[in-house]
Amino acid sequence: MRGPFSISSRLTISLLSSGYVRAVSLPGCQLTGAPQQKTLNNVHTGQLSVPGSPFGLVYASQEDTAFVSLDISLVNSTLGVLNTSTFTPTLINQVPLQAGHTNSEGALGITLTHDGRHVLASAGPGSFVVDVARAVAGSPDAVVGALNGSVGPQMPGVTAIEVTVTLDDEYAFVSQEYGSTQTGNRGDIDVFKLHRPSANGSVSGTAIGYLTLGYEVVGTVLSPDGSILYATSENTARAGTTNVTTLGSLSIIDVETLKTDPSNALVSNVTAGCQPVRNIVSSDGKVVWLTARGSNHLLAFNASKLVSDPDDALLASVEVGTSPVGLTFARNESRILTADSNRFNYTNATTGLSVVDVDAALSGKPAVLGRIPTGLFPREFAASPNGNTILVADNESNEVQVIDVSTLP
Repeated sequence: MRGPFSISSRLTISLLSSGYVRAVSLPGCQLTGAPQQKTLNNVHTGQLSVPGSPFGLVYASQEDTAFVSLDISLVNSTLGVLNTSTFTPTLINQVPLQAGHTNSEGALGITLTHDGRHVLASAGPGSFVVDVARAVAGSPDAVVGALNGSVGPQMPGVTAIEVTVTLDDEYAFVSQEYGSTQTGNRGDIDVFKLHRPSANGSVSGTAIGYLTLGYEVVGTVLSPDGSILYATSENTARAGTTNVTTLGSLSIIDVETLKTDPSNALVSNVTAGCQPVRNIVSSDGKVVWLTARGSNHLLAFNASKLVSDPDDALLASVEVGTSPVGLTFARNESRILTADSNRFNYTNATTGLSVVDVDAALSGKPAVLGRIPTGLFPREFAASPNGNTILVADNESNEVQVIDVSTLP
């Protein structure tokens, strides 16, 4: 196993020169609506109705195509193909995903391989693999493989939730939110060695093993150099209900060890507010951001200190909207958008997207610039390769929303 020192040496650039060093306190649980924000009426948006509840989103390598996972019914989910050549997308194809590999929530998080050839859609015990070119063409054989994990879900309605692929596209890491009896009902990361493609274009995966983390493991993201996987666990204690008042954690995982010896790949954990769910990393690898859904906060951590000094890693804590889930960078990482879902329907709370000034957040100044209205339960984002547009999955409105980034404050 690679120890903390070996990873820390790859994150030696300090934030001292940027002035982002100050005492910051973790927020507690705030299981109520967040304060109201001013509405940003000048942001240009559009909406596309879709035939199901959208969850994951990802753009293809080209600007004119994107994908969305759609929960159509209890036994039917599809991967929708979007034409994004115009500002408001259109749905051009749907790729059926076999019901035998899904459950009551269908396919959820999706990702694109770095070579742009395949979309992986997390579902059930692992992930579907979809050929991008075949999906765009409407081919009936667009699904070219499925990954079946070594742990898998423990009951109907529990499923793989996100999938992350290594920079060389040789391994896939699937977050199993609730794990199984094998993991003591803790969440885990399932590890797959990918084999792609065979002569007929099919893709398979060998289950290497799994790393057990906290309860309700959800968000995963790689560091820019691919050496670290960051994963969120909503709770560090057993959750009795969906909406509980226990703090969660952010796990720092060594990728090279995860590939071959998953159970020994954990480097460190840090407490990360109430119900941390999604995370992103700055392009320079210095700052890890996450949404603490049960705290109504956006948190920032010093990536180097997450390894060397986890107790002193917190850089910023910004109160955003109610129950934030997804988050994404915009405007060359000068802005972060959070998807404030209000998924638990708190009284006097609104849904929408908080727009956060990154420099102000890291300097401890008022950072929320306002709220962009959305449909019900905005959940996930996808930013176009050129950075000009952002897609939002409005899960309970059956809509995909598009944001013109140039009109953000």
